[in-house]
Amino acid sequence: QDTIAPLLKGYQVGLEIGDNDRACFCLVGRMYYLFFTGRTLDSIQQELEAAANVMTQLKQDENELKITILLSSVKKLRGLDAEACDEMLDSILASAAETRNNLSAYVSVMKLEVFVFFQ
Repeated sequence: QDTIAPLLKGYQVGLEIGDNDRACFCLVGRMYYLFFTGRTLDSIQQELEAAANVMTQLKQDENELKITILLSSVKKLRGLDAEACDEMLDSILASAAETRNNLSAYVSVMKLEVFVFFQ
């Protein structure tokens, strides 16, 4: 819980000094910390949707995908369009395998979280 506020501050400072990459890195970290520290799924979903818009505006494609991975997982856990969420995660996973970036790790972790939850 103690890391959530500093990550928000890091995001704000990054934007102030024009370091959008670091700002968005902090924002992504904050979103995942909110999830893993047990914040309610509906409140996380609202923040994720806002964060996705920020990533789009700042042209942070990889960070936007990291947010999309978490948002899809949150929606699935909430029972909202689970099939579309699975398709989105599978699509990101396939793309990550082709480009050999670290997004596959994000997808795998969130798929495991959802799997464990539903067991």
